Amino acid sequence: MDDYFTTALEGYRSETRIEDSMLEKLPLFIKVTLMEQIVDEFECMRNHGEEPECDEELSYCIKCLEDDIPFIGFFHEIYSWEEPFQYEERDT
Repeated sequence: MDDYFTTALEGYRSETRIEDSMLEKLPLFIKVTLMEQIVDEFECMRNHGEEPECDEELSYCIKCLEDDIPFIGFFHEIYSWEEPFQYEERDT
């Protein structure tokens, strides 16, 4: 992921200026985005009168957040190219 991020950042910086102080906040931003995705899924279930349930995608997001897996698992052993963003179902 470090090589990928370096390449992506070089491309971004070739078009746009970004302060190092903003880059330091990127890991926090990714975690907050992940938390928002998880909360939104449960909110949608509630709003549709559904029982809360963790499917494989939601379980994957929760696992990444719980285990502090950076970049939502890209280039981590948890990530599978055959079944991206899938993880075993969880009991709610």
